[in-house]
Amino acid sequence: MPGRLTLLDGAMGTALQARGLPADALPEEWLEARPEEVTAVHAAHAAAGARVLLTCSFNAAAPRLAAREGLGGVEGLCARAVRLAREAGPGLQVAGDLGPTGLARPGDPAPPRAELGERYELPARSLAAAGADLVWIESQWDLGEARAALAAARRTGLPAALTFTFRERAGRFEAPDGTPAEECLAAAAADGAFAVGVNCVAPGAALAGLAAWSAASLRVPFAAKPSPGPPGAVLSPRAFAAAVAPALGAGLRLAGGCCGATAAHLAALRVALAAADAPP
Repeated sequence: MPGRLTLLDGAMGTALQARGLPADALPEEWLEARPEEVTAVHAAHAAAGARVLLTCSFNAAAPRLAAREGLGGVEGLCARAVRLAREAGPGLQVAGDLGPTGLARPGDPAPPRAELGERYELPARSLAAAGADLVWIESQWDLGEARAALAAARRTGLPAALTFTFRERAGRFEAPDGTPAEECLAAAAADGAFAVGVNCVAPGAALAGLAAWSAASLRVPFAAKPSPGPPGAVLSPRAFAAAVAPALGAGLRLAGGCCGATAAHLAALRVALAAADAPP
């Protein structure tokens, strides 16, 4: 997978909200209550051409998940998440998805790295035990937490990818504390991630610039799942693919979509990937 252009999946949370998930509910609640809806989202992404499906387990390392009643243990939740993705996309790569804990906050003292790492240990092991092909850590913004999450994921023995959600300033991406995106990606690559990149950022010049830097500076593939925009300002599938295309030309190897990205956005992006992968 890392050596070729690969289409990742689209958004899970916003897709479930479009199917009726309440805005204050966690997507993981539907793993038990309405699993057919989770399967339908995975299946739509697979039909659009996605080769990697991220499990519906974004909040598995977060304390807010444990605080919700009726979800059962992390092990069972992760097992259901992997099973639904596997059933929806036979033959596809299933990536055990882990988002941030929410314990690290801008401006607050950073929690000990050991404490953060412990939050990821059980869900990472559970996803691996359930048969995930790899672990996908996303939406990270604090480098210390990201590195702790990556270490926990790698202890499972599975390949692990790591993507950050950065802010854009003066045409470049950076973490909330001002750490340049390049520094974060380089650290993740040095720590053993098989792919590094961004998610839920805007497509455009900053993304293309980071893709070009990564292609020239890192030995691992650059991955991106940008967002087509917030509710009410979502780019059309064609416009989204056009906005991502410069990054594909600059070295983006694994591409998908984040919040707001539907199967139609993936289908349009698949065409852009095919064009970028075509011989000159």
